[in-house]
Amino acid sequence: MNMKKTLSIIFAAFCIILFAASCSDRFLQEKPVNDIYAENLLVDYSGFESMNYAMLSMVRDEYDRMDVNYGGTSFGSLPFAKSTMWSCGVDNAWGNNRHTSFRFFNFPKNIVSMTNEECFMALFEWLYKVVNTSNMVIARATDENVDWKGTSEAENNARRDRIIAEARLYRAWAYRHLTYSFGDVPLSTEEITGLNYRVDWERTPVADIRKVMVDDLKFAVETLPMRADGNNTRPNQAIARHYLAETYLAMGDYNSAIEVLKPLVTGSDYSLMTARFGSNAKNDGSAFIDVFRSPLYADGNKEVLWAFVNTEDENVSYGNFGGFMRNMWVNYYSNCTKPSVSSLSCDLYPGQATQLFWSLNGGKGAGRCAISLGAFKLYEYDAQQDKDVRYDENSMIWHLYFMDNNGNKYEIPDFINLKTNSAMSNDNDPTIKQYNLPSTRKWQYVHPSLEKASADQSYNDMVYLRLAETYLLYAEAQMKAGDKAEAAKWINMIRSRAGVSEIPSSAVTLDFILDERSRELITEEQRRETLIRLSQENGGDERKASNVFKTRVRTYNEVSGREVRGMHDDDTPVLFPIPQEFINSNTGKPISQNPGY
Repeated sequence: MNMKKTLSIIFAAFCIILFAASCSDRFLQEKPVNDIYAENLLVDYSGFESMNYAMLSMVRDEYDRMDVNYGGTSFGSLPFAKSTMWSCGVDNAWGNNRHTSFRFFNFPKNIVSMTNEECFMALFEWLYKVVNTSNMVIARATDENVDWKGTSEAENNARRDRIIAEARLYRAWAYRHLTYSFGDVPLSTEEITGLNYRVDWERTPVADIRKVMVDDLKFAVETLPMRADGNNTRPNQAIARHYLAETYLAMGDYNSAIEVLKPLVTGSDYSLMTARFGSNAKNDGSAFIDVFRSPLYADGNKEVLWAFVNTEDENVSYGNFGGFMRNMWVNYYSNCTKPSVSSLSCDLYPGQATQLFWSLNGGKGAGRCAISLGAFKLYEYDAQQDKDVRYDENSMIWHLYFMDNNGNKYEIPDFINLKTNSAMSNDNDPTIKQYNLPSTRKWQYVHPSLEKASADQSYNDMVYLRLAETYLLYAEAQMKAGDKAEAAKWINMIRSRAGVSEIPSSAVTLDFILDERSRELITEEQRRETLIRLSQENGGDERKASNVFKTRVRTYNEVSGREVRGMHDDDTPVLFPIPQEFINSNTGKPISQNPGY
């Protein structure tokens, strides 16, 4: 059975169990009655395997839309993927479409009045579901009555340790997002049962949470293989090493970051893809874009540390998971009036002009977020924009096409450009909808059925974490440890693959590394978290107008950089607000709000 079908069946069978075991009425609180589900499932190896696959499905939800639940009641989905909370409204990307809950993407100052917004509550609750479920798995895996179904005590112990290591990696992953998003948050490391149910949570300092994260990730490094399943779709040692090194960097321990990354970047298990490969190799393009078209190790991809496997809707009777990355990042070109796609026609496909348009142009996008003009300018470093494969027409949408009545594809002229418009400087209306901007092809997906060509979801396997980002993390650690020559070496490996000029060690600065991260990782990187980590370094205040976060937003984000929007102010928050719903529900002890709200 292939991986997609396995995940589909497991998710179908255990989604109810997962949510019963990990959901809570009030984020960290849990109904004692739910304990019976775990009692029935977490008794043998197959039960633990199923629960960990279900947790993997929860992690993959980062590329899905936000679900809003209050007190166990669903209020539907918000139109933005969870991942945009960390990749939009920063220096290299801004909100291109209006929604009340996300207006801070292009009006950062507005965040001060958003403590009740659904997006923050949805994010907080989702991440604590992962924490709660991880804690349950970790606790129950130590029960001596579990049947691990091994042929020896050594095999039983190995299976138990792997299950625990995966759960601890998930827990560290969730706390990584929680601390970069909200700062000090409640630290929960025990399974919540009827015996320890509580409403008196306290906010634990980030420094203390990171110590737990380090222990969790160390255990995963020591326990998991470099490739957990011969592929790159579930927790493995490479992922743990990457996040452990990033945590060390956040703690100012540069030498430990170097030590933990060295076996990964210098080893043979993973490597930067420099030659054409996979299903896209027969098309125009480069190894860089091949990485996104064929993200699995089975396809020959040795660069991706973690891929999210998706399921095709026609194969899943109970529903499906469709990634929304293309929907978020590809502009909604067919909504433009020059030319209006609705006015186009083609006798070969009567009544299907819009579907045909999307089929010819990489799949439908909604343009929720857009790459900033400042980010596009970064590709011009050393006049290399015409050589950079990350900037060419195979990696970015620079041309749009349609088909005439004779079946000939033609370019729609003078459509894509890098010009500003008046909406970008309009402080009264955040609805920008600048559909003539280029956008990334990283998340491109065309449904094989023309009738579904305008569907929002993408049913392709998607990159989540890759070695190129690890190289840049390693370069940052080397630079901060004082070895700029070594830092330049790893940066130049990435630049060489992109087809652009190498840099001397003298050019290595933090700003250059951030520029290269943008060029290489645009729309992939959880950019907000990177900028917050760097702004808080050495005890820094992420709200300071002089720090990395606000300086770069002012410099490169033409939408958010104006003074009226708060990026010149020391008091404009950068951390998200602690959800008011959680503050109100913690009746046993007052919970403080983040500064600035």
